[in-house]
Amino acid sequence: MRGTDLARVIGGSTASLAIALVPARAAADEPCALIAVPSDLSPSWATAIESLRRQIALLPAADCQPMTLSIASSSAGVRITATTSDGRRAERDVAHADSLAATALGLLIAIPKQGPLPLPGPPAAASSQSPRATDLRSPSPLPEARDIALWTGLSGGLRLTVPTSATVIDVEARADLLIERWLLLATIRSALVSCIGAQGFDCDAYSDVSFGLGVGRRLPAGATAIDIALEPSIVAMHMEYDESTGSEAQSVAGTVVALRVDASARLAVPLGQKWVMTLTIDAGVAPSLLANPIRLEVPANIAASVGLPPPFPAWTGGLRVGASGALL
Repeated sequence: MRGTDLARVIGGSTASLAIALVPARAAADEPCALIAVPSDLSPSWATAIESLRRQIALLPAADCQPMTLSIASSSAGVRITATTSDGRRAERDVAHADSLAATALGLLIAIPKQGPLPLPGPPAAASSQSPRATDLRSPSPLPEARDIALWTGLSGGLRLTVPTSATVIDVEARADLLIERWLLLATIRSALVSCIGAQGFDCDAYSDVSFGLGVGRRLPAGATAIDIALEPSIVAMHMEYDESTGSEAQSVAGTVVALRVDASARLAVPLGQKWVMTLTIDAGVAPSLLANPIRLEVPANIAASVGLPPPFPAWTGGLRVGASGALL
């Protein structure tokens, strides 16, 4: 009888322990939140959402409850809607991508879970609070590395020069290192075709190649973004001047290298998570050529027959359309 009673006691204890462990294991495996996002978010918002996913994955189930976070574009930026399994909802508007994680995590912790009141317990246990939950209630996000992305793209369009009236079709290759909202950019630009009206249909009278490094700032505008940048460039300009007869034997050519200061504004329209279409308007000035115009040196007989050649361009401005893709 003693052996039978002992077996019953052991069996009952084992069953009770198994029943107690099942809910705890299920709760541990239950995710804190599911995130639903549209496909037309700008690159800065997409990067912020990926950072939010990483932070939610680090939360233990004890510090949160399962819910769905729906993120949608709004006039102020994006709107976060938190919905629990029992139908309770809470909404927040977020104007800046770097505030997305803190706002979403605050919603995740702030909605109280409905259920029976807890039994009275010792004062120390009743006033205890999870250190992780306390951290998540603060307005700042969890410590993490700064968001960095690398974008490269190609664009082409039309450019005009002053005081030499040249119409230029050019292309630009551009790389942007995005650090949160700041840009470090590098560009290579080259004129493919350029025509000077004073020389008729001669469209090889002017060409240039430039290399620039600059800094900029990304300004979110709903689902799109506007990149403002200032970019000093080294530009090599080549000009060729012919007689009115068009004889190549009576032409002169020369090259000038100068510093040009360019400023640009670029509209980036998302085409997916990794691609954007770009529309860029820019303008540049070469201070040395503006203060001291340089012309080609021509023989006296050519100058007497067709006049002095136009100076090298000091001003330039253009409009280009292109695309850019994310590498990181």
